[in-house]
Amino acid sequence: MPTTDQDMHRPRYHFTAPSGWINDPNGIGFYQGRYHVFYQYNPDAPRWDRIQWGHASSADLVQWRDEPIALVPSPGDDADGCFSGSFAVVDGQPTLYYTGYTLERQVQCVATSSDMLSWTKQPARTIRERPADVHLQDFRDPYVFQHGGWWYMVVGASADHARGQALLYRSADGVDWAYRHPLFTSPLPTLGVVWECPNFFQLGDKWVLTVSVWPNLGAHYFVGRFADERFIAESDGVLDSDSGAFAHLAMQAPDGRTLQWAWIKEQREQPLIDADGWSGALTVPRELSLDAQQRLQMRPAAALQALRGAPVPVAATGATRGELLHFTGRCLDIEATFTLHDHHKVALTVLAAPDGSEATRIEYWPDARRLTVVRARSSLSHQVSHQNVVGHLELDAGEPLHLRVLLDHSVLEVYANQRLCLTTRVYPTLAESVHASLSVEGHAEATLQAWGMGSIHLDRQTT
Repeated sequence: MPTTDQDMHRPRYHFTAPSGWINDPNGIGFYQGRYHVFYQYNPDAPRWDRIQWGHASSADLVQWRDEPIALVPSPGDDADGCFSGSFAVVDGQPTLYYTGYTLERQVQCVATSSDMLSWTKQPARTIRERPADVHLQDFRDPYVFQHGGWWYMVVGASADHARGQALLYRSADGVDWAYRHPLFTSPLPTLGVVWECPNFFQLGDKWVLTVSVWPNLGAHYFVGRFADERFIAESDGVLDSDSGAFAHLAMQAPDGRTLQWAWIKEQREQPLIDADGWSGALTVPRELSLDAQQRLQMRPAAALQALRGAPVPVAATGATRGELLHFTGRCLDIEATFTLHDHHKVALTVLAAPDGSEATRIEYWPDARRLTVVRARSSLSHQVSHQNVVGHLELDAGEPLHLRVLLDHSVLEVYANQRLCLTTRVYPTLAESVHASLSVEGHAEATLQAWGMGSIHLDRQTT
């Protein structure tokens, strides 16, 4: 197994588990001066199996410290896995709400702690009640919050295993829960069979419901009102396209910001994963807001800029069309702005070999209102995904295209105008695939800055 420094595909500033498998972020929150991120974890192998809860914490959202494993399956309600959930401080006590998984059913479990390091399961508080139309294995991922003097829990589910829905539970004390009704049911059959990892939170005077759409249909958001304990959707949109990022989880920071993480899955075949000994990563923390049109806005948390090193040298070619700028790197934070004067494509290419045999291209086509991560030549390996990742982006009249591109070895997060994010994986095979360029096909003005990025795991000795 290669060390972190030898592994050209392992991220440095996106969170990965010390070893083995990571998927959904769980139980994120802030307590006694530190941010805490729990996550679905298999420390024994880089594949999904008998899932536990890993744990890491940070004082600043920048440097992260590994903490002891929080939850491990045990005989009873979670014998086959401790599935996803959330964190709350109930009557002064740190509390984890999570789905207990067995081969027969899913239930909602609770564990409490006095120090955030050791956790005691509370089987007497397990929630087994579910509506008659919800199957035993379609009942998971509790998200707990307070509002209007009540504790509420939103649970992911399915109506008759045909249409996704989010169920609502209520409690006066965060301990004893009563089922109320579906908070919201999918208005479209195209939005999946089951809704996983539902989040429900306020942004300004609106409420936002985010869901991960199973099977493997990406993530979606709805914006609207919360009235009479029901959600009334007024608008909606894609949270992340093509399931590149999944299982989004949000929290409110002490300063009032809403922060969100998601899981970035592998897109390579299992023999390659086994050889490296690790699988999966988390997105950087994102700050969420709504714009004047009630569109969900997302951007990397401002704290991430603390990881920026010296600016990367950017060379101008002197051309007015074609490639305008050149630079290099495989662990970068890139900001590029295009002022478009026609309908021709503009592009940013990264991880390119000198001969062009490998390259990943991020291109925007104004006529199609389409942003694409082109992966046809992203790797010479035939054991990785080469499928393009596509999102719809319609610019307002006179609005420039602004790209914030987080390139972290095999992880690529592309934020466009703070309202679209394409998240994916790329696995170049050549050590010299580090070249990058900015290009335009027609008439456009462009500016670009890039910075090398540091590691978030300074104290970890990972092999």
